[in-house]
This record gives sequence, C-alpha cells and structure tokens, in this order.
Amino acid sequence: MPNPHRSKEQEEKDRRERLAYVGALAAGLVHEVRTPLHAIQLNAQMLVEDVDKLPEEIRPRFDRRASRIYTEVKSLAKTLEAFLTFARPPRLDPGPTDLNRFLRELIEFVQPEMDEAGISIKSELASDLYPVVLDQNQFTHVVLNLLRNAKEAIEQRQEKENEIIEGVIRISTTERESQIDLLIEDNGIGIQPEDEEHIFEVFYTTKQKGTGLGLGIVRRIVEDHRGTISVIPIAPPGARFRITLPRGHFLEFRKE
Repeated sequence: MPNPHRSKEQEEKDRRERLAYVGALAAGLVHEVRTPLHAIQLNAQMLVEDVDKLPEEIRPRFDRRASRIYTEVKSLAKTLEAFLTFARPPRLDPGPTDLNRFLRELIEFVQPEMDEAGISIKSELASDLYPVVLDQNQFTHVVLNLLRNAKEAIEQRQEKENEIIEGVIRISTTERESQIDLLIEDNGIGIQPEDEEHIFEVFYTTKQKGTGLGLGIVRRIVEDHRGTISVIPIAPPGARFRITLPRGHFLEFRKE
C-alpha cells in the first residue's frame, strides 16, 4: 500500500524510475534472445512443414511435438516484442484527431472478431466533440487492447457460468470543460476489488499466461498523451475503464 507520509509526486517519481529500470532490463533481454529465438522458430516451422516426409508410424507424434515447439516459440517471440515495446517506446507523433471518427474506424476494424465471438459493440459518441491530440498509431494499441481484454472477460464469464450470455461492449465519449472522457465498458467477468489498484502495474496480471505488460503499456501511452486511465467501479458483472484526455491544443502539445 502507498505510504501516507510520502507525496504523490515522490511516489510517481519512484514509479517512473522503476519503469525505467525494468525497461532497461527488458531491452537487454530482447537483444540477447531475439536472434536465437528467431532461428528456433524458423527451424520449428520447417520441421512442421516436413512432417509428411516421415514414416507414417511416427508422423502423428512428431507432428504434435514440432507443432507444440513452434506454437510456444511463437508465443515467446510475441512476449519479447511486448517487452521491447515497453522498454523502448517510440516517440509520439501527435496530431489533431477527431476522436469519434477514430473510434468508429477501430470498431469497424475489430467488429469481425467480435461477431465471431457473439459480442456486440454499442457506441454512444458525443456530437461535435472537440478534437484531441493523439498519436493515432500508438493510441490504436490502447483502444484495441481494452476491447480485446473486454472480449476475453466476456468469454471468461461465459466459461465460468457455463452458459451463453449476450456479450456487450459499450464505448462512449463525453466532453467536460477542458477534457474529453472515453469510457469502455463490458459485461464480462469483472475485476476483483483487490486487483483494481494494481491492474496497471507492470508484471501484474490475473491471466494464467499473461505477461502483465498489456495494461502497463496502455497506461504509459495514455500518460504520454497527458491523460489518465482508471478503473471505475460498477455493479457486477462487468468492468468499466475511463480514459481522460485534454482537449486538443496542438501547438501547446508540440512545445513539450
């Protein structure tokens, strides 16, 4: 728990120092492991492709083992890329953005995989929304990460309750004085109260095979945009995330 005698500024400084240290470790790890891992992945893929050349009696067992190696190495490579993204974040390339249009395009992009999972996305976007300043490439990662987390939470609830529920993800935008709020809510399994204060911490995860980097990267990107992200408690089931961004003053943003 946070020390009540320490200032928020000191706690934030300590947090950023820890992130910088973890980032340096991650960058070194990726540098050392990436090349041999790529060679293993390539050779595992070649083994899978050569299964048909083996005697029939050993083919099924070999196929299972080679496929498992390839799948696990591919997953590890993906994890390393996540570490690299965290360790060496690209510099922001911000520009004035119509947030509603940006969100509609992302919803259209992700809709097919949501349809396949039986999940609907409902949007309620405020009209005449003031522009925000975004690096659209990086902020795409933020929104897609939250949407796919919502999808997983709905699937986890279905598995836990052993029934098909109508999965719904709601996206809304509102404007308040000098800021814009983006809310993403789902009716999935929800977040346990004891997890809420840690959910954005690096390496903290509630998933069996999670790296604990996803929401950490999301938080960093949002804060790089001078925004904040938080979990808003709601009645179960479900979870709601709120991202708050400053209204767009592009020239002021570029001065930093």
